[in-house]
Amino acid sequence: MELIALALVLALGGPGGVGGTGDVGPAERWWGNAVYYRIQVDSFKDSDGDGLGDLQGLTKQMSYVRALGADAVLLSAIAARSSDCTHPGVTDFTQIDNRYGDLNTFKSLIEKTQKLELKVVITLQLEAISVASEWYKLSVARNTGYEDRILWKEAKPDGPEHLNGLNWTWSEARGAQYAATDNGALLDLCVENTALALSTALCVWLKRGVAGVLLRVNRNFECTEKLVKRLAANARSCARGANLEVPVIIVESESSPAADGALYDYEGNGANSVISNALTSPTRPSGSDLAVAVLTDMFRFPQDMAPTWQTSITGGTRIATRYGSEMVDAINLLALILPGATIIQQGDELGAADTLLEWVSTTDCWPAKGEPSLAPFPWDDTPGAGFTKGQPWLPLATNYRYANAKTEFANELSHVGVVRVAAAMRKSPAMGPHTEIRRLGNALSVLRWGGSGSLLVVVNLARSQLDVELTNVPGLPPTMTVAASSGGSSVSTGGHVTIDKGLRLGAGDAVLLVGPARHCGGPGPVDKIANKLSEGWQKINKYFSNI
Repeated sequence: MELIALALVLALGGPGGVGGTGDVGPAERWWGNAVYYRIQVDSFKDSDGDGLGDLQGLTKQMSYVRALGADAVLLSAIAARSSDCTHPGVTDFTQIDNRYGDLNTFKSLIEKTQKLELKVVITLQLEAISVASEWYKLSVARNTGYEDRILWKEAKPDGPEHLNGLNWTWSEARGAQYAATDNGALLDLCVENTALALSTALCVWLKRGVAGVLLRVNRNFECTEKLVKRLAANARSCARGANLEVPVIIVESESSPAADGALYDYEGNGANSVISNALTSPTRPSGSDLAVAVLTDMFRFPQDMAPTWQTSITGGTRIATRYGSEMVDAINLLALILPGATIIQQGDELGAADTLLEWVSTTDCWPAKGEPSLAPFPWDDTPGAGFTKGQPWLPLATNYRYANAKTEFANELSHVGVVRVAAAMRKSPAMGPHTEIRRLGNALSVLRWGGSGSLLVVVNLARSQLDVELTNVPGLPPTMTVAASSGGSSVSTGGHVTIDKGLRLGAGDAVLLVGPARHCGGPGPVDKIANKLSEGWQKINKYFSNI
């Protein structure tokens, strides 16, 4: 199921205010401007030849992630799961699935990432648990503390199998029906014991060295809100008690409230960002549609919240498949230059395409549900793409022979080259605090200004060549330098663009321009506001001095 357009990101601050303690606000925390690289562990790197990605393989390739310019890795779920296709789902939220490795392997991963100054954020899928798990068995037996962790309904054996939007399955041992899902038995997220148990699991992972957790929940908005509040408070308490850095919690939901614009009220627990799907529309957007989507997500939320832009949705489609390879650089550049944090989906930095599930030769229900976007990561152009020495669990992407890490890393003009430049520029003094977005016909421009320089991204969203009039963006310096451009573009990296002569871009082309600080020919909005504030304080001081 496709994720809805919005999901909350919590920065668990202290009692001093949103996003942290004392004077530290959301913008000063590492996650406020972070570049996350989202990894599907099953498909990243196989170290033992069984065709499935694992933690040891992942650890060996962390240098690649750091070289891209990422600040953190966002791992898919690695908690222990049942390999029995008749009883799928999580069996233990605190244990690592042995198909990926063990606690020692995970410790090695944490040590490697710390050396590389990378953060690790893991995923916990809180929706359900396997009927083969101890939690389920103890709940069936009505053991104290476990009796209500599963969502039960007192009913007869022939009771309705579908009720209130849920599927119900009869348990002979308990004499009741439980809410069932493809991944096992649904947890009752409304009861105290469930919240306490999940909080304990979360604390275990924080003490293992993770910088945060992505929670996947999807049911009963009111209960989910209360649960996440409880998890947020307990995670903050756990970190404080263990003298750990303030953790970040990302809440990703498929339920409807966020689609209605509703936000969780975390009562000062630090909601500071929102995951935006403005760049992940299933169909290629026009300039006007994308401008509206981006601006909507920037301005519909409280002032202390900044969007987190993602290049693709997990379980959806990659950029190259969704919009065509000519749009890869455009989406990556926008995600990296827009204000807030960025989530780069594994493979999007390469322009990797999805695989064809028609090629799948196995019907195994594990390690995960087969999705076209979960094609194994292409490290090189060899038969196994450098992912595995065995048979990969899913077929390779259709374009892996040329869209692979080895080929692209050697080419500064590749998709990877564009991502590396943009990731570096977002940390430069030219990345000002102010953003101006303009639609220039069927092109979109994003200007970052207010720093020691100016950064301008221009993307042509049309399906044909377009002449862009840059003079419609006021205050640009007369000449700007091309820091990065789409492969095959007539605008060469390192060249110069004269603003009053305009810019010619091919279909899907994107450029990143850098230049001196913006000059608007007079005081801009920020200057005017600052002057008014200064005048106000002068009047107040004069008033009190006369008392």
